[in-house]
Amino acid sequence: MFGDKWVPRDTFKPVFVDREEDVYRVTEELYELQESRKQLSGRSNSSYYRLTIPFSPHMFGSGKTTFCVNYLELIRKFSETSIASFASNSSKKEFLDKLKTSTLLYVDLRDLEPTYPIIEKRNLKWAVQYLLYKSACLRSGHRQPDPDECYNDLQLRTTVLVKRIREVFNMRTDQFLLVAFDEVGTLNESYGSFDFERTQDGEVFPYNDFFGIIRQLCKRDNIFFIVVGKSTGLRIKNSVAFGPRVLLHFISLSPLSSSNIVEFLEKSTLKGQVQHRICDILCSSSFSVDELAEALLECTGGVPGLLTRAVNMLLNYVQTRGQSFGSKDECLSCMNEDSFQRICAEPFIQPISTSDEDKKTEFGILLMMALFHIPFKLYDELNSECYLFDAVNEMGLYRYPIDQDTFQVLIPKVFVGNFEYLSSRSLLEKILLGSLKLQPVDCFFSSKCRVFEGIVAMRLVWILSSKVRNEFRELLCQLSAIFKEMKLPIREPSPLDYMRSVGVSESRSESNKKRKTYESNEWNKIIQEALYFDKVYIPVDTTSYSPDIMFKLQSPVDSKVLIVGVACKGRWNSERIGWSDIIEEAEKFLVPVSIQVLSNAPDKNHCMLIVVSTKLSFNVSRELGDQSRCYSSGMSIESESFTIPSNCELVILCERDVEMLIDKEILNGLERAFSSDRPLFGDFGPDLLRRIRHSFLSWQ
Repeated sequence: MFGDKWVPRDTFKPVFVDREEDVYRVTEELYELQESRKQLSGRSNSSYYRLTIPFSPHMFGSGKTTFCVNYLELIRKFSETSIASFASNSSKKEFLDKLKTSTLLYVDLRDLEPTYPIIEKRNLKWAVQYLLYKSACLRSGHRQPDPDECYNDLQLRTTVLVKRIREVFNMRTDQFLLVAFDEVGTLNESYGSFDFERTQDGEVFPYNDFFGIIRQLCKRDNIFFIVVGKSTGLRIKNSVAFGPRVLLHFISLSPLSSSNIVEFLEKSTLKGQVQHRICDILCSSSFSVDELAEALLECTGGVPGLLTRAVNMLLNYVQTRGQSFGSKDECLSCMNEDSFQRICAEPFIQPISTSDEDKKTEFGILLMMALFHIPFKLYDELNSECYLFDAVNEMGLYRYPIDQDTFQVLIPKVFVGNFEYLSSRSLLEKILLGSLKLQPVDCFFSSKCRVFEGIVAMRLVWILSSKVRNEFRELLCQLSAIFKEMKLPIREPSPLDYMRSVGVSESRSESNKKRKTYESNEWNKIIQEALYFDKVYIPVDTTSYSPDIMFKLQSPVDSKVLIVGVACKGRWNSERIGWSDIIEEAEKFLVPVSIQVLSNAPDKNHCMLIVVSTKLSFNVSRELGDQSRCYSSGMSIESESFTIPSNCELVILCERDVEMLIDKEILNGLERAFSSDRPLFGDFGPDLLRRIRHSFLSWQ
């Protein structure tokens, strides 16, 4: 029994929580269908005439089916709170009031099959119509209708079909009927079952045929549609949604937050006669439900399917050993076990582990998007040849919606634990995965870690650990005596100990333009951890603290340690940086580190600050002579009355040498994307990420 502790048995009844934003969006889109229907019948003068339906594509375990089944219940639940603002005028209020009293018809397309009579057996339209009517009859407690009798009555007429469904449900003609089509992806498996329309070159597109049927049904008054399911990619968007037929609005169900998971745990109960709350079984007196929720969020990213599977496995483990968890660390220790992560993520990771070379490239791009929190626009990507939106779904990954058309890639840590050990992954992908595993989960949802700093950090460690001679390492040897004495390269970076975000609670106010440094106790903690662990640190809020990047270099031949801080000054602001900016950065980092850390072991520990700038002021460039410069301990910068502390060095890279670190083409692309101090990602698309990825792999 103990050997089966991670078997994910279906032992409890989960509850449905959250989804207010999703309910609001779907309600808006159903209202648009109502308005489009008016345009088709000439009751509106608008030229925007395409029919519109919400469509939720393939996302493993995101709660698609549960959402559509519970949609009307959620409408009633949130109509006075989160979606109250929807009813901003009398027309929308009337629509919402009618929607709350509508009838839901759930149709599982896995039950779609060729249907008699023989003359129409391979006709998709007839099969869909019969499945609609059969589903209505069975839900209402009637017997399954005879296909021949139905065909004789319906004769492929949508008007008669809708009328018969209303009669089965005993509905008024003005009452709303909401049809939820689930598992639309089964159409991909039905090529030989139906006579689909063919293009001139003989290709078939089952989704086109299906949405053509829906378009005819959309013309009927007071009937609405939601379509969900496992589609193999979303290339249907290019051939269906942008044509003058049906406009699909893609639903991206949000991951659950910590408070949502608390509600999930408190309201879910074991199956059976005795209803025990899940949180009471898993939590002891010293382990709260809030801590359990945080642990589950850290592991699953809030994906409902993963969450349910993880809770089932934890329940089985607790029941096996006969006692609850005593602490969050104990719970996290269980979740970090290889067998837990492997079995929990097993149904989700197959698409990536068996992907071809093209998909591996896309996966590498998606990893960078997830690590650096780079959003992508839904419609922009679907119009390109990259199909990132398809790739996210085909790989079973998850999206975090920023707004209606903008998303971020979310890769739950339980996935990362499986992907990082795949032998087919490149060193770059393993480092990206290791970095994702080390980040706190809130970094997935709040992007404070700048892309440029992340790329610089990866590039530095990559170059400095390379066994191949490179110009940048030679440059540092020429500039820095300490660096030369360490006889690098260092050992290869460990993918699992690569990047970690350091967060602090206080952030800069808009009125305080002067960047501050860490407090004394914060420096001690951060530096000591950096000395002990082989990690690269990037502070969470890099606009408020110095430095932007920090890591440790260890000599392979003696005990010398070099703490390296990197200040990514200048970026692409309109104002160039000057000597005062550089000196301020040096003081904030070198002085406290020298006093608090280096003085304790002057023969062993050293510190270097590297200033990486994309825009130096004219007087700085002139002072440097367009060459990088190193100021060693004891040297004074007279114009600023600053002396470099003991065992410290200040390296200022000229713009020409920055291009050895980051390719000029990539720098130009980043400059276009970072049009202000706050990245807008206007030009930060797949092409630039592909160039960055290729640049990294060229070192491998």
